[in-house]
Amino acid sequence: MQRVKLRTVAIYGAGYLGRQVLHHVQNYCDDVELVGFVDDTIQKGKLITQNFTNLGSLDGIRSNPSLSPGDLSLVFAIGYADMHARKNALQRATSAGYDLFTITHPKAIVEPGSAVGVGSILLGACVIDQGVSIGKACFVDIGVRLGAETRAGDNNYFSSGTCTGSRVEIGSNCFFGMNATLTTNVRIGDNLFINAQSLVAADLPDNTKFVEMRKSRNLPIS
Repeated sequence: MQRVKLRTVAIYGAGYLGRQVLHHVQNYCDDVELVGFVDDTIQKGKLITQNFTNLGSLDGIRSNPSLSPGDLSLVFAIGYADMHARKNALQRATSAGYDLFTITHPKAIVEPGSAVGVGSILLGACVIDQGVSIGKACFVDIGVRLGAETRAGDNNYFSSGTCTGSRVEIGSNCFFGMNATLTTNVRIGDNLFINAQSLVAADLPDNTKFVEMRKSRNLPIS
């Protein structure tokens, strides 16, 4: 029986998100050989977790024949703390010629006819509904629901519980906090920050920070 050649991958980003993504690579990606992490801010050779080290910076690994584009694919796991830096890291990876590796949790629901861009990561219990399209290197956390015919660009980060209605248009490089909701037919631009538990019921332009503060109060038990 002929042995199937495994795809060689490294996780780009050795922070907390990268270590979370490691779990998914190890448990749900049987067709890959993981060789370590790639991080531009950490010393080469530093132990990250388990027996995996930082292989070096993106520029550094290109000079290694076994880690060059064509021989290595990257799992894009740069965190959301700085979406501008995340965007730049994505541009560096693709400009360097590296293929991006897509991860789909076995309990993610991806309806036939939807389209998921390369390098995106879909976690458990998320729903990509009919006719949905998301761009490359999007992160779709646990329990996210993208409604029918929603369109989203590249490098969007959907935190757990994010929900959209149908026919929502989303630009690129947007961050959605936990349990953010976008109603049907809303259109938002690029480079947006949507705060956790916000309700977006109207269009938003580029470069907007949308923060909806909800007051809480203690009520007596009757």
